[in-house]
Amino acid sequence: FRFDSWRGHQGIDFLFSTWYNIFVIKLISGNQIDMSIKTSISVMAFASLLLPAITNAQSAVVPTLILTLDKASIAVNATPSYNDLPTISWSSTNAVACDAFGSGWGGAVAFSGNQKVNPSVTTTYSMVCTGIEGSVTKSVTLTVTPSNSQTASVIGGFDQLANNSTVQTQNQSGFTYVWNHNLQFGSSYTADVSALQTALTHAGVYSGAITGGFYNQTFAAVKRFQAGHGIESTGFVGPITRAELIALYGN
Repeated sequence: FRFDSWRGHQGIDFLFSTWYNIFVIKLISGNQIDMSIKTSISVMAFASLLLPAITNAQSAVVPTLILTLDKASIAVNATPSYNDLPTISWSSTNAVACDAFGSGWGGAVAFSGNQKVNPSVTTTYSMVCTGIEGSVTKSVTLTVTPSNSQTASVIGGFDQLANNSTVQTQNQSGFTYVWNHNLQFGSSYTADVSALQTALTHAGVYSGAITGGFYNQTFAAVKRFQAGHGIESTGFVGPITRAELIALYGN
């Protein structure tokens, strides 16, 4: 506020401006301002200064999310090296929790990171990040395209079947391993996972590279192995699946 005029001891006029209104206060109380008026003016001034800060604080907690996929499509049954697998990347701000949804990629995830994926069919991957002021959802789709020649695929399938039969016969007599750990998507036991991938290759259910990484291809192969041996097809290598593997490849 500011002084507009001085009228001796008869009155003082104040002009007080806020963001929204102009108040003119007329006082006829000698040469002193009533303390309740001074308090009201101080509170209004403080509120006018505090309001933008509150507004900015509220807008700052709205969550944001960036979700990208570095490849739009892959060929069906492709077996690229681990480094060439499609990669989902994401980053979020103002979030208190983020969850992922998609084949071989689900559950709680970090606020930023990346994930290799290799689905056998066209798959949409989604993520939702929740903050104090709401949530945000983003999705990306990886298209799995058929091979160029169906005839070539059929011939290749017969070749693969013959090769798998030969490999299985040879490797069951030469490959041995004992798994002492349960294994699941993202497991850090790289030696056990490499041996698992080798066993799954011998079983004819895995055709990827031996990487030591338990991701989409290995997960799908474990489910195929379980289904073929009368085990619940979960993709989790627990005691029952390990016992079956050890019975085949332990000695």
